[in-house]
Amino acid sequence: MKDMDYERDCKNLFVYGTLQHGQSRHHVLEDLKYEKAILPKYKKISPPSLGFPFIIYDETSEVEGEIYYDIDLDLLRTLDLIEGEGSLYHRIVVEVITKDGGKVQAYTYYPSDILLSKYM
Repeated sequence: MKDMDYERDCKNLFVYGTLQHGQSRHHVLEDLKYEKAILPKYKKISPPSLGFPFIIYDETSEVEGEIYYDIDLDLLRTLDLIEGEGSLYHRIVVEVITKDGGKVQAYTYYPSDILLSKYM
């Protein structure tokens, strides 16, 4: 991702797995403003042998998670490393629904073809 793309794009992040409150990697986001949110048209898959979840597109499902606001570029780069952006996951922009019904654009991590082919 080019730095200029970051400036044009959103600065929010939707998480649904190990980055959520109470999960193993939440410490990376713990000082940021967040709220509960829903990601419509996606389904969360949690293969027992994998140890962490991923999402797939599914018109009839939704994923519960958290949206974090004001993610700066340095933190986004750190998150990309943690999530294996480019190998395990790809960071994409999605529209989530906040607890008050608002619609917000946010980044989230979508599984790579390698991850999908191994666990789907």
